[in-house]
Amino acid sequence: MILVTGANGFVGAAITRSLLEHGREACGLVRLSSDLKRLEGLDISLRYADLVDRKSLEGALEGCETIIHCAARASDWGSRAEFHRVNVGGMENLIEAAHRSGTVRRIIHLSTANVAGQGSRDATEDDVSRERLRFDYSRSKLDAEAAAQRLCADHGLGLAILRPAAVYGPGDWKWSYRMIEAIELGRWPLVSGGQAILSPLYIDNLCRAVALAIDHRDSEGIWNITDGVTVDWREFSGMIADHLGVSRRFRSVPYALALPVSQMVEMLYRLPLFRGEPQITRYRIIKAGRDFHYSIDRAREELGFQPDPDLGRHLSETVEWYRSVSQ
Repeated sequence: MILVTGANGFVGAAITRSLLEHGREACGLVRLSSDLKRLEGLDISLRYADLVDRKSLEGALEGCETIIHCAARASDWGSRAEFHRVNVGGMENLIEAAHRSGTVRRIIHLSTANVAGQGSRDATEDDVSRERLRFDYSRSKLDAEAAAQRLCADHGLGLAILRPAAVYGPGDWKWSYRMIEAIELGRWPLVSGGQAILSPLYIDNLCRAVALAIDHRDSEGIWNITDGVTVDWREFSGMIADHLGVSRRFRSVPYALALPVSQMVEMLYRLPLFRGEPQITRYRIIKAGRDFHYSIDRAREELGFQPDPDLGRHLSETVEWYRSVSQ
């Protein structure tokens, strides 16, 4: 039995659906308060627990041999304490519960390629320095990796760490939907003309990588996962505009101006007067203005990972989904 944590999220639901479609026995771990819309129509059993509540995990992993850990606080806004509580503390609680279960043998942890920082092309899995990381989310994910490595070694559990890049695709309301909507409305800005390189990862390619990590039961390590394509923000955004049937009209904002503005906005949103999340953050500006590009050579060689590089088709399918839910 394979258990998927955060099975109700964009990534977790896609992985769960893919497992079931390929005849694998899987169940999902969600919170009692979770929105389960993404799991509608799936014949799946659910187990309820909160990763930050150790007691709730008792018995939740019974009968499971492999855990695919997708659940996390993934955001560009939040407190350092909260990121650590969920991403690091949750990881520690999960592994301790896995050890106590007596049945779990292996954990596949979905981290993030962002732990390599920004400003690099073809960054490898070894290009990591905590001191270079500017964001609490990225720091917490790197710390979660370290906690997983330490605890899995202590308890004799197998561990595979996948580092997905910028995941997108149908079902992604957080990034894909908002980006496509902004492009359709002519409100999508590019930082410094969109010259920075990104590493997109279509959701189906991530599911393919997870399946390979499951099948390579004896393989342990860390692997970057991307579509294996090189594209800048201008072309990526332009292809979306083409599929939408709108002109490639993008506002360009200089990086040197956008970054200090985002810093000021963040300072304002830390005041009691402001609630919610800011519309512009340092993370978003740096993500759009600096290269975030990762090598997948190790995943190709050790896992046999061969992503489908058809960026045009992937974006077409994502735009088609957008249209189906935005009517």
